This record gives sequence, C-alpha cells and structure tokens, in this order.
Amino acid sequence: MIPPNGLHQADEPVETGRVEPLAGGEPLSRLQAVIDLLPTAIWIAEGDHIRYANAAAARLLNVASGQAIAGSSVRSMINSAAHAGLKHQIDAVLAQPGALGTLRATLRRPDLETCDVEIALTALPDHGRTTVQMVIHDVTRRQRELQELQASRQALRRLSARIVEEREAERRRIARELHDELGQGLSALKLELASCDGNMPASRQHEHRLGMMKRLDEIMSAVRRIAIDLRPQMLDDLGLGAAVEWLVQDFARNTGLRCTMQLEDVGALDDRAGIALYRMVQEALTNVLRHARASEVHVDLRLVDGQARLSVRDNGVGVIDGLAPRESQFGLLGMRERADMLGGDFQFEAVPGGGTCVCMQLPLEPRPVGKRP
Repeated sequence: MIPPNGLHQADEPVETGRVEPLAGGEPLSRLQAVIDLLPTAIWIAEGDHIRYANAAAARLLNVASGQAIAGSSVRSMINSAAHAGLKHQIDAVLAQPGALGTLRATLRRPDLETCDVEIALTALPDHGRTTVQMVIHDVTRRQRELQELQASRQALRRLSARIVEEREAERRRIARELHDELGQGLSALKLELASCDGNMPASRQHEHRLGMMKRLDEIMSAVRRIAIDLRPQMLDDLGLGAAVEWLVQDFARNTGLRCTMQLEDVGALDDRAGIALYRMVQEALTNVLRHARASEVHVDLRLVDGQARLSVRDNGVGVIDGLAPRESQFGLLGMRERADMLGGDFQFEAVPGGGTCVCMQLPLEPRPVGKRP
C-alpha cells in the first residue's frame, strides 16, 4: 500500500513524522544538522532504507521536509532498471570503508514527475557496517543540454558534408559554363577571325565584324553573369539595398512570381553582414521556388533598434510543426550559422493564414564570434 506521500515504505516501517536516531548519538546529530544546511540533496540510509534526508533532498522530491522521506525505500524512488546497480554499489561501499560508488538513475517523485540523477555513495565511518550516505545530483538539465549538443553536432556534420557537396557542384557548374559558353564562344570567334582575309568583299567584311561583335557581347554577358553568381559587384558598388532589389527583380522576371519589396537605407554595413543578408535573400528565394508553391513573395529591409533586419515572406504551403527539416533545407541551417557568427538572430516561422517568413537581424557592426550580448 502506498502512503499519502506517494513513496513506498521499508519492509520494516519506521515511524514517520520524526527522524529516528541512528547509532552514533550526538556526533551523528551534529552531522545531520550540518548536512541539512547543504544545498546538495543528501540521504543517510541503512542499507536500502532512508533514515534521514536533508532539506535539499526534500526540495528535489518536492515534499514538505526530509521527514516525509524517512522510512522510505530507496528502490521505491528510482527506476527499476537501476535496482541491481543500487544493491551492488551499496554492498561495495559497505565492504570497503572509504570507497566511493556512483550510480545513474531516474528519480520518481510523488507528483509523478521524473528527473535524471547521479548518486554518489559512501559508507559512514563509526556507524556500524550498514549506514550509507548518498549524495544526489539532478542532471536532467545537463542530460538535456548534452542531447541538444549531440543533435547540434550531428546537424553541423551534415551541414559540413552538404557544403562540401554543394561546393563541388558549384565548381562543376562553373566549369561547365566556362567550357560551354566561354570556351565555345571564344572558339567560334577564333574561327571567324581566321576566316577574315584581304580578299573578302567590303560588304562581307562589315557583316563579319557585326557577327564578331555580337559574339563578343554574348561572351561578355556570360562573364558578367558568372561573376555575379560568385560575388555580386553591385553589392560592393551600390550597397545592399540595390543588390537585393536587382536580385528580387531578376527572380520575378525568371519565375513569373509576383514580388514586392520595401527597402530602406540601412547605411554602411560590414562586408560580412552585407554578404550574409544578400545570401539570405538568395537562399530564401531559392527555397520559395523549390518548396513553397507560392504565388507571391515580399522582401523587407529596414533598420530596427540600430540593427539591419531583412525578411522574406511568401504565401505558400507553410511549415508543419514537428517535422524535421528536409535535406534540401540545409540552407536554412547555414543562414542560422551565419547569423550566429555575426552576433545576430535568425528565425524561420509559419505565417498566419499560410506561408513562411525567413528573417535575419544583424548588428551594423557585427560582434566577434562568440561575443553575444
């Protein structure tokens, strides 16, 4: 039968409501008084049965006082999978005074909540061969942070692999464009130059020159396009606003989507911040085209509390809570990493009524990596 405090009692119940004196008399009483002031949860048990618990242990279990735990079985408070380990550790420290045992377990509280704990055990000297002190550390938060850290590391490893793949794909694309467009265009121009001779009629020479000029224009256009893909010169010459405006207009012209903009002058930006915001728009527009099934896109750039804030919002299918990001959405993780490196913030969220909004906010003077306010 489970008592009102929700804890199983020992096989030989101890009267609750007061602490039973242990062998040792006055020295142990003084020890208990000291232990009760400690911020760490501590039990004193005879074998498996708790005879004393300090105030910190009561707080950990969410009970009124340590007396509410007196007489309970340690096994009743931890998960059954840890019972065998508990018995082994108790037997070990009692058999070798001064030895220290450790145990990982899940603590079960009377309010039915659980927490992960580490228990350090040691036998108390001069109190027979049955008295054990147990120090309990709540490691729930540490375990959660460790799991989050492991998940973050795995995501970063996947991102790194993705970056390597995309870099190789970008190199292949550039090599193909250089060969197919520039290489072939220059080869054709070379042939046209080789066909020129002094015996060609003047009318043919004029047509020939016009053809070669057209070919040169096509080659120069291809060079500009490849250069813009690698690094937008407009960003350096005219600033972020003009570069974003050109990018959005080019996207609208090529896709047929309705694109609107509200762009404010955010002043001079650090080079890293400017390219990060530009790449955010580029990646967000690519995601809209690939996944959103949207018909409208709105890009907004403004100053908010001394920071440059850029958002890209669409009216597409939105996001579904609880679903892990697709492999094709590693660009979002990359944008988050850019924001973190520059001391900014990144958000990706659903828009009421449908669609998504990608937002990045960066300080005008990015802080060094790791220097967060």
